[in-house]
Amino acid sequence: MKRAFTLIELLVVIAITGLLASLLLPVLGQAKRRAKRMLCMNNLRQFALVDTMYLNDYNQLPPLNDPIVGSLQYADLALVARYLNLTIPPPPLSTWPRRAQQPKWINCPMAVDSGMAEGPTLGGGLYTGYAYVACLEQSPMVVSGLATIARPGYSADKRNTYRGVLWVDIVDAFLSTDPHRYEFFHILNSAKYPDFVFYANQLEGFHRAWSDGSVEWVPGTQINLASAGSPDLIIQTFLGNYYY
Repeated sequence: MKRAFTLIELLVVIAITGLLASLLLPVLGQAKRRAKRMLCMNNLRQFALVDTMYLNDYNQLPPLNDPIVGSLQYADLALVARYLNLTIPPPPLSTWPRRAQQPKWINCPMAVDSGMAEGPTLGGGLYTGYAYVACLEQSPMVVSGLATIARPGYSADKRNTYRGVLWVDIVDAFLSTDPHRYEFFHILNSAKYPDFVFYANQLEGFHRAWSDGSVEWVPGTQINLASAGSPDLIIQTFLGNYYY
């Protein structure tokens, strides 16, 4: 005679399965997040590689095209696509699909998942989750006197005469009232941002690519957003404060 499972046995199996799932799901979620961070780092490494190739060709780094630091113009993205033979949608940016349908190399995967800041910016560029911060001395806002570079020795200059930062994946941060409003995507899973508002202690961290080709992850615990003398502060403008 075939023996069937009893109700108690089935309940025990279901309970054990549920317990195992509850233990595994956070681990899988962390692994997925680490994979996204790795993709993000690889994107920045590609951008920095293009800057190096451009420097060898023209004896200077690519110009800073965006009048508002934090969004990328089509020319910035087309340059990367041309040097690395990558696929890119045709201009104008206003006709581009949403991030999820764009080539993966263009956006930080955290930005894709956020669903925030989609479409062209006021400056005519895109918020991709990445910011090109080299050549800040060329910024129209800096040239016009509307912005000042708080720590000029941290962003790479046009001729790459010293080791400086080329790219970051903090877009920008506005210090107004608390809580702060960040257009920034590497935030903790626990952060609630229905209106894209959250506290500084909810920052997971960010990447930055240096002009020597290295890319590093800076944990949120090492970021000091409160001090104007912080090494993470790069530019101050009438709009707010930009960090890396």
